[in-house]
Amino acid sequence: MKETLKELSEIVAQANDIFFERNKSVDTLMGIMDKTLRKQGMEADAITIDCIAINKKIVLVLHDSKPDLVDIALGDKAGVVHSSSEHVLKDVNIAQIIAMMEENFLN
Repeated sequence: MKETLKELSEIVAQANDIFFERNKSVDTLMGIMDKTLRKQGMEADAITIDCIAINKKIVLVLHDSKPDLVDIALGDKAGVVHSSSEHVLKDVNIAQIIAMMEENFLN
């Protein structure tokens, strides 16, 4: 696993744990895609946060061609993306991920 993916996955895991502590009735599932996208021909890794009960998903994509950035997409399990934005990787933090989860999984 690449170091950037490892570091970002640790941030997401911590955010997911805090989110669950605050919202025990909302189950989420975190996934790491460190080979799946590459097998499909994409030079990227991803972390997913799924809220299966309400069919919503947050996907954080690390493209090899943009090593200092992360694309964050909000959508559903079927792959429909409702919004997407690019963030400076070093600026992504636990509080920001928790805020995204609360905005997308609680509203």
